[in-house]
Amino acid sequence: MARTEITTGHALAPIIVQRQLFLDQVKKSYFSRFMGGSDSIIHEKTDFTKQKGETMTFGIRMRVTGSPITGNATVKGKEDRLNFYSFNVTLERYRYAIMDDGALTRQRFVGDIPTEIRSALTDWGSEQIDQMAFDAIKATPTEAVYGGDATSVATLEADDVITPARISKVKVLALTRRSSSLVPLRPVKVEGKEYLVLLLSPDQVYDLKRNSEFSQAQREAAERGSNNPIFSGMVGVWDGVIIHSHDNVPVYSNGGSGSVTYSHGVLLGAQALVWAWGERPSIVEEDEDYEEFKGYCWRMTANCQKPQFNSKDYGSIAFYTADTRVSGRTTNVR
Repeated sequence: MARTEITTGHALAPIIVQRQLFLDQVKKSYFSRFMGGSDSIIHEKTDFTKQKGETMTFGIRMRVTGSPITGNATVKGKEDRLNFYSFNVTLERYRYAIMDDGALTRQRFVGDIPTEIRSALTDWGSEQIDQMAFDAIKATPTEAVYGGDATSVATLEADDVITPARISKVKVLALTRRSSSLVPLRPVKVEGKEYLVLLLSPDQVYDLKRNSEFSQAQREAAERGSNNPIFSGMVGVWDGVIIHSHDNVPVYSNGGSGSVTYSHGVLLGAQALVWAWGERPSIVEEDEDYEEFKGYCWRMTANCQKPQFNSKDYGSIAFYTADTRVSGRTTNVR
C-alpha cells in the first residue's frame, strides 16, 4: 500500500508548518469567527500574500434601498446600481521574540523548551490578533448610544444598565438611520435570517443575565442549535442580535458624577472592521554562538481598521451602559 509522506527536510515541510501555524492562530483568535468576505463582521483580504504592496483597498458596499417595480410595469431602463466607496488600509509589521538560555537549560528542563516557546508565541500571536481588532473597533467612536435615559457618559447613573428593551431600541436605530452622513448597519445573514452582533463586557453580561425577560428568552431560543461560527460561544440571542462577551471590552469607573462604573460595548454589522493580510503569522528560528542559544521570533504583516463613510463609523455603534462591577475585577479597567 502506497502512502504519501512528507519526510524531514522535505522542501514542502516549512510551507505546511507555516500554514498550520496560521490556521492554529486564527482558530484560537476570538475574532476569527467573524472573519470572511464583504458580508462578514470582519471583511478579510489576503491580496498581498500573493503580490507585493503596502496599502490594500477595500470596497465598502452601500445598502440598496430602491423601490420595487410592481404589476405589469417594465423593468428595463429602471435598473438600480450598487454603490461602493473605497477604504484604504496600510499594512504594519509585527514581531515578538523569545530566546532560550542555552543547551544546558534545554537539557535540564523536563519538557521540550523549543515546543513550549513555539506554543507560547502561538498563544501570544492569537491574543495580538484579537487586541488589534478590539483596539480598532473601540477607537474614537463617531456614534454612541447609552443605557437608560442617559445621553452621554457624564449622564450615566448606576441603574442605567443594559436591558433587553434597550438592545431592541439600539437595533432599530442601527437599521433605520438614513441621514446624509449615516449609513444603516448591514446585518449578516445566517440560514436566511439577518443578525447583528453585540459585543459586551462580562460586567454588562452579568447585568443582562439577571434580567428575567432575557433569561426566559434564552431558555426558549431556537437559534441555540445553529452551527454557524458567529453563534459559537455566544451569551444568547435577543431580537435578532447575537450577544457575545469578552474581557477585552473596556470598562471604566469614572462615569456619571465620577464614580459610576460602566462598559464600552459595541454593536456590529457587516464590514464593521476590515482586516488586511500582507504576511500571515509565522515563527522563524535563529541560532547564536554556534547553535548554543536558540531564538524564536513570531512575525506578521497585517493591519485592522474600522472603516468610515463621510467621517462616520460605517458598520458599528458604541454602546455605553452602567454596569454592576464584579468585585475584584482588575483587568481592562480604565
